[in-house]
Amino acid sequence: MGRLICCDLGETSRQAFVLEGWDCEQLDEVSALLTALDEGPAQVVVIRAQGDDSEALRLLRKIGEHWPWQVRILLADAASARYLAEAGDVADVALPSGCEASRIQLAIERAEAILTRLQVRAAGDAIERLGGFGVLPAQLAGLNALIDDQIRDSTAPVAPLFRGCTDLLTELMELLNSPLFGFDRHLFSIVEAGRLAGLRTLRDMTLLVAVLHRFPQPEQWRSFSFQHQLDRALVCARLAQRIAHSVNADRISQHCAFAAGLFADFGIRGLIRLDPARYHRVMERASALGQPIFAVEKLEYGLSHGELGAALLRGWGVSPRVVRAVLYHHVPKAAGDGAFSTVTATHVADALLPTPFNTLGCRLGGRLSLSYLDAIGEMDRRILWDNLAEDQARQLEAHW
Repeated sequence: MGRLICCDLGETSRQAFVLEGWDCEQLDEVSALLTALDEGPAQVVVIRAQGDDSEALRLLRKIGEHWPWQVRILLADAASARYLAEAGDVADVALPSGCEASRIQLAIERAEAILTRLQVRAAGDAIERLGGFGVLPAQLAGLNALIDDQIRDSTAPVAPLFRGCTDLLTELMELLNSPLFGFDRHLFSIVEAGRLAGLRTLRDMTLLVAVLHRFPQPEQWRSFSFQHQLDRALVCARLAQRIAHSVNADRISQHCAFAAGLFADFGIRGLIRLDPARYHRVMERASALGQPIFAVEKLEYGLSHGELGAALLRGWGVSPRVVRAVLYHHVPKAAGDGAFSTVTATHVADALLPTPFNTLGCRLGGRLSLSYLDAIGEMDRRILWDNLAEDQARQLEAHW
């Protein structure tokens, strides 16, 4: 099947890692792993760790930032459930070290299916025409370091990250103080924002600022307002988070739902930036045929805005759970889930919110898949989610 590198962290000796069908290499030092990845690609990297090892999270983060197109697996021995959930921020899958080989094989197969969709030629060509992945704000690395070190008791280290970055800080605070974001009082400092919103939300909003700079509204674009799309993204993020909370999802899953809702449709901006007139024609065609916008995008470009957005997010080292939700939020059945997931929260939030007003009457959001909800056993929650969405939709439409 390909090359698999397994790296053991800690001093405890383990048996050599073997997985049927894979050419497995065993390494015991992080430096050796990084050298091996520099020398040639591996399809899969497995990190074996002891307990709640923050070094493993930092290492997986680094691999994701430098080698994003490799499957990252964490196998943790005697780790807490909370740690395994947090590892979902940096690994494609995190499992107990004693799990069956079949679970690891299935996890690899599902992750590879995602990477295959993200690396289609159409996505690569579009990203190249958009100027590549570019350089992200340095504050993101600092926030990720605080997250991976599990800094929870104090947000004081946040302030130095933004020192001297007046423009970024101003734009970030404006977004956090938006009435659509949900705080009931004005925030005056980044430390206060970090304490109330949390480090993960602060990180995701910082990335959003970078995205807005990367994909501004073209001067000739008049079909709909990018500001209205941003408004909808903020509300979609909050709604997805509330939906995750309604099923008692863990804290990390709720954060992932928020981020996925926030970035679900920013790929539309990328497609518009490629050629505004062409995307206007896509909207005309979707409206005339009564088809979802993502389906017509697929016919026109060979990829949808969800696929383009997910490919960019993967290249930027964003949480695999978020990437997966953005990729599948219009086609949730393709995710292959048998229960509620971040994909569910994102799909439902996007489908139930009103679309930004546009001159063509084209629906830019998705359609709720009742067969998907039935397949994962969540039809009984539809009324609850409809009520949550109505509340958020009223707030959004009043703002517009």
